[in-house]
Amino acid sequence: MKKQSLSIIIATMMGFALVPAASAQTVDGSVLYTPNVDLTSLSQNGFVGYVGGVFLTSFNYFPEVNYLGFADPTGAPLANSHVVSLWDNSGGNVLLASATVPAGNAAPLLDGYRWVQLSSTVNLTYNNYYYIVAQVGNVDTEGNPMDSWGDLIQNNSPDGTLGSSGPVANNGQITWSGQYVAAQQGYEFSRDGVYGSTDDATTFNQAGASDSIYSAANLGFNVVPAPEPSTLAFLGAGTALLFGRWSRPKN
Repeated sequence: MKKQSLSIIIATMMGFALVPAASAQTVDGSVLYTPNVDLTSLSQNGFVGYVGGVFLTSFNYFPEVNYLGFADPTGAPLANSHVVSLWDNSGGNVLLASATVPAGNAAPLLDGYRWVQLSSTVNLTYNNYYYIVAQVGNVDTEGNPMDSWGDLIQNNSPDGTLGSSGPVANNGQITWSGQYVAAQQGYEFSRDGVYGSTDDATTFNQAGASDSIYSAANLGFNVVPAPEPSTLAFLGAGTALLFGRWSRPKN
């Protein structure tokens, strides 16, 4: 092997070794948080506006988001559609992504939330504050009651334990993902429920309860599993068969 080629290989390997831990990729199926409590057991919050939470991202990840979700703890079709939005709070609120979770049961239901996929993946910055909020309290033209989503949920302090894949914050009503938040003890202050008026979706007030969130809104990465390769192969074979039949010349 030539010396020049060997030098290039060594330099490349050193470059990979110097990549910071913050470059870790978000794992498929990740969500911001999972409630540890039955949301239907809470006193339903009747607020009309936007509710959700503010959170500080982990220093160990550049989190990715391509799904936004709205709570559906009963599993029943939603009576109303709900706008869910993600905001960057690093220098004034900047809208990063928004999706409308439709009424009915068309949106996939997983782990108590109905999910809508974004048109493209949003990359969050590590060690940065973000808002995730959902529109709540709206009723349709037939006067159906508001959809059930629960209320403010909160963990106890101190929070955070070391799991097999890093810090896990789950000392109470919430299991936070360490891929999205600073989950180690001492960072309980960096998460709080927020709410805002329907007239101004860029201004959010904090609930003043550390390590908490209003449970209406959620976010995640590849939350809805992609079709299995065998399923795709089957679909491909079926498509090829049909194409061959359609393209066969007539006698």
